[in-house]
Amino acid sequence: MRLSNGSVEPAKEANIGYIALKIVVLLLVLLCLTPSASARDYTLEGATTNITIDPSGLVHVEESISYIFEGNYNEVFRTLKVSPEESIQNIKGYCSDEACKFSVNPTSEGYELVGSLPNPTPEKVTFFISYDHYGAVKVHSDVSELHYKLWGEEWEKPLGSLKGSITLPVKNESEIQYWIHPTGYTQDANVKQNALNLKTTEIPSNKWYEIRVVFPRITSPNSSLVQVDDEKGLEQILAIENEYQHRGLILKNLYNLTLLFAFLALVFPFAIYFRYGREPKIDYEAIYEREPPTDSKAAVVNAIMRGKMGIPTMEGFTATVMDLVNRGYISLHTVKSEESKAFGLFKSDSEDIVIEIIDLDTYSEVKGNIRELDDFEKDVFNLLKSHASKSKISWNELKKELGKGTDFYEFITAWNKKVKVHITVDKLFRSTGNTYMSIFSLAISIAAFIYLVAFSKYLPSEEFPLAANLNMLIILILAFGIVMLIFSSTFEKILGRWTPEGKLYYKRWDNFKKYLTDFSALKEHPPESIKIWDRYLVYATSLGVAKEVLHNMSLVVPSEQLQGSSFYLIHHSYAQFDSGFGNAYSSSAPSGGGGVGGVGGGAGGGGGGAR
Repeated sequence: MRLSNGSVEPAKEANIGYIALKIVVLLLVLLCLTPSASARDYTLEGATTNITIDPSGLVHVEESISYIFEGNYNEVFRTLKVSPEESIQNIKGYCSDEACKFSVNPTSEGYELVGSLPNPTPEKVTFFISYDHYGAVKVHSDVSELHYKLWGEEWEKPLGSLKGSITLPVKNESEIQYWIHPTGYTQDANVKQNALNLKTTEIPSNKWYEIRVVFPRITSPNSSLVQVDDEKGLEQILAIENEYQHRGLILKNLYNLTLLFAFLALVFPFAIYFRYGREPKIDYEAIYEREPPTDSKAAVVNAIMRGKMGIPTMEGFTATVMDLVNRGYISLHTVKSEESKAFGLFKSDSEDIVIEIIDLDTYSEVKGNIRELDDFEKDVFNLLKSHASKSKISWNELKKELGKGTDFYEFITAWNKKVKVHITVDKLFRSTGNTYMSIFSLAISIAAFIYLVAFSKYLPSEEFPLAANLNMLIILILAFGIVMLIFSSTFEKILGRWTPEGKLYYKRWDNFKKYLTDFSALKEHPPESIKIWDRYLVYATSLGVAKEVLHNMSLVVPSEQLQGSSFYLIHHSYAQFDSGFGNAYSSSAPSGGGGVGGVGGGAGGGGGGAR
């Protein structure tokens, strides 16, 4: 029915409006419920660390970490790192409202403390732990020192606030000297009688917070409870801390200067780039390269494709080892052994890789001798041989030996230079396009790069939070410079561009990499023999895609042929082989030992979270 004025009847109009309202409300409810049903996250609301040092120097630590959960989690955990000179004992733990079951798991670096959570997970849980830390206090010839990380850098979430206290075996506050790093997180710090109290603002994820406290020397120190040395510690500590304060003042002045530098660095390169710095065009349209496009050694390919201006990554070193395997100079096989755990009550199987060095006197009669190797390949062969006993060495033992001291670090530094000699960088990659681009971009990129490197070492962001802002400005200055090519998601080239020859080299090897990682391409055009597969795997290692190629091999190559691979016995354990040299290199990097530690080098620390 229509009314005389031609409008819709009021009853129908109201009914339509009611239906529309129901639809809107239903959609809003669904929008609100859908995210909450699938959300799973947690925050670290706050933490406390209370440390008590008894007159003997034994450190007792009590910690609490307060979590707020959204969704279900299986457990909370806290990792404790212990240096060889220290030990942790009497570990205890529990959760608020008896919300978790506590357990302790030893690790290679210390302990992991775990609180198993119920299902459903409570909204709020506080994880309490306590332990005795032996060796945390250093007793020098003149003073005693506690250098301790109250919050470690291995927490994946930011911490809302940290409250801490250090109770010392002294009579009054005049006997205490202390320094906090970084100072930017401290909200309040005070000393009352023999206790130092701290409170922080938010500590970002993966950042640490530490304190150094100096107090009178412990008389007749027990080396089983503390670390003892004959050095005059106070003089060293004051020098370190005065330097830290001096660098903080320099940082403030540099920040203002960098703002001006950033403006100049970001404006002018844009104009120069659009006129002079564009990539050369090459006549190359291929989608794949189904065999290595050049006869370059694997380390050389790695240095050009993934390294920094001709300096290889550790993948290049690993690829060289695998090339020696493929060419028969060394061989790899696995051995299984039985390990006893928990006082012999439980046993488990473990697997190790054995590296066997071929006897060159025998080998030369068949295929050749070491004179066929380039100098950097000989160095790798001789390195492995020097650690072998009766031409064999366990991979786990080799990792440990390489990680000791700084010899391996120094070896890799020298080895990188030898690889670079085999690369004519100027023919492949140039930092400038023409005279104007050369003068301007070289000046800006070198200045920014040197500034960033020097700034990172002299004023690291871990010690000075303001340094993070400066780092961002410097990264912006370099951002346009790093425009040519990105070899991986984690490695960037400095300001420059490929020559036509270099662009072709990169494109062809990049297309070979695409072929190796494209299962459909490999299945349609597979290598003709397992020996060719092994050769390709060496290059895949240098290109950073060995895991993908191993997976494709298992799908494309029949199992009976796969068993003929030189790398067959390590297919399933490649991950530990791949990461081992990198871990050994990191362990062998120079670091201070004994005496007074620098900023960021205190005991404690570690990390944790929920999972």
